[in-house]
Amino acid sequence: MTTLRVLTLIDGFRMGGAETLLVPLAVAARDPDLKIDMDILGVGPEANNADKTLTLLADAGVRPRSLGIRRLLDPSGIPRLTREIRDGGYDVVHAHLEMAMSLAVPAARLARRPIVCTFHHVTSPLTGRGGWRERIAVEAASRSDRVLFVSEASRKSFGDIYRPRGLPGNWAVLHNGIDIDQFHPGQPDAAVLNELSGGRRPIVVLPAAFRHFKGIPVAIDAWPHVVREHPAALLVLVGGGPDEDALRRRVADVGMTDSIVFAGVRTDMPSVYRTADIVLLPSTYGENLPTVLIEASAAGKAVAASRIGGIPDIIVDGVTGRLFEPNDPVALAATVCELLSDESLRVNLGAAATLRARSEFSAASWARRLCALYREIAK
Repeated sequence: MTTLRVLTLIDGFRMGGAETLLVPLAVAARDPDLKIDMDILGVGPEANNADKTLTLLADAGVRPRSLGIRRLLDPSGIPRLTREIRDGGYDVVHAHLEMAMSLAVPAARLARRPIVCTFHHVTSPLTGRGGWRERIAVEAASRSDRVLFVSEASRKSFGDIYRPRGLPGNWAVLHNGIDIDQFHPGQPDAAVLNELSGGRRPIVVLPAAFRHFKGIPVAIDAWPHVVREHPAALLVLVGGGPDEDALRRRVADVGMTDSIVFAGVRTDMPSVYRTADIVLLPSTYGENLPTVLIEASAAGKAVAASRIGGIPDIIVDGVTGRLFEPNDPVALAATVCELLSDESLRVNLGAAATLRARSEFSAASWARRLCALYREIAK
């Protein structure tokens, strides 16, 4: 089996989800069995790069470059990228994000190389410049060898807006993967347990930025229903953000200051997950493929989450967790109470979740699937 030269393109190295996902992908792609030689190139200028992202890449042994194209209509952009593809001797080009794919598809065609494009978000109707940029990206990507979406919700959202009469045959779902090596089942951390709850059990951990679409107010409103059935149950809110003051007032308003804890932003999430009895994510919209649910699943935790966006791609209801309808405090409370009342169910769901996380959502499995796709289109 010959080694494939792959050029991975992205708009730039800002601090975002797609950008940081390149780190575990680049590491996983070094598996000698895959026989992939991957270079990473940002199409935008160096001035737009985030130091933190560059540091993460450097720590992983990645030396990214920036091509310095400042705008989509730069007349030198496509010719420069075409030369980059030819001179680098690449067998396959993979473009992530809108500007990269809008430039890369015509460049790859001129260089006579196969190309893959990946969208990383669930979209909604856009107007103005943003809508114009996304439409160009969709039209360009649809002329590539394969258009990938990281969740079924993402593919459906793009189809509803840009291809309402039916999805093109080259549009497919291929889940991203993350580095899950540090997330694994294990015994609760006694120090973390004492810090979060003073030893009180059971613990339901809600890990999310304090932003409106994460549905944290729904969980707060549901908690009195949970406490009526499980008086000792503790809801631990892990995260922070601009909505924290409003959330604290809401907790006081429902009389749950003794049963809902604000644990702040954490750097010890593997231990937090292992200390939890349940991990909860009550998002109301906008979720694509939430990393926290992959992490919690890898840690062997039963998950309760809203049935929305890409969450059902991760959590198979009744197999690796339990899903409930979004914006419904009663449904949330019933789901949490069901899990708190049945330890064997939690154990079985957590075990299945670990297997699925490792087979479907690890960086290694992502790299293997991409490698198979690269070889398929390189033929």
